[in-house]
Amino acid sequence: MVEDAIVTEVRRILQTPEVVTQVLAALKRDQVSEAEAIAALHDFNTLWAQLFPLEQARIIQLLVRRVTVTAAGLEVDIRRESVAGVIRELIAPRDMEAAE
Repeated sequence: MVEDAIVTEVRRILQTPEVVTQVLAALKRDQVSEAEAIAALHDFNTLWAQLFPLEQARIIQLLVRRVTVTAAGLEVDIRRESVAGVIRELIAPRDMEAAE
């Protein structure tokens, strides 16, 4: 299924050093700890599984700029400027749970 392949590719991209570095720099300005950001990136599968399908679709729309399907495979172009915001949203519920 194309949707599953897109999510798999987004997960892979979120683990790349360049994206992790960019996210850490963006979140540092927002007082988010490096440990929280790295945990959210590495726990993306767990966090993803906890989301309702509608929320998953919204996040994919925020992250994915374009998908190109060719005979060689699937190419996903993400909106790198949106990654930090999505990670910030994924961290927020954790912060609320920790405060309780």
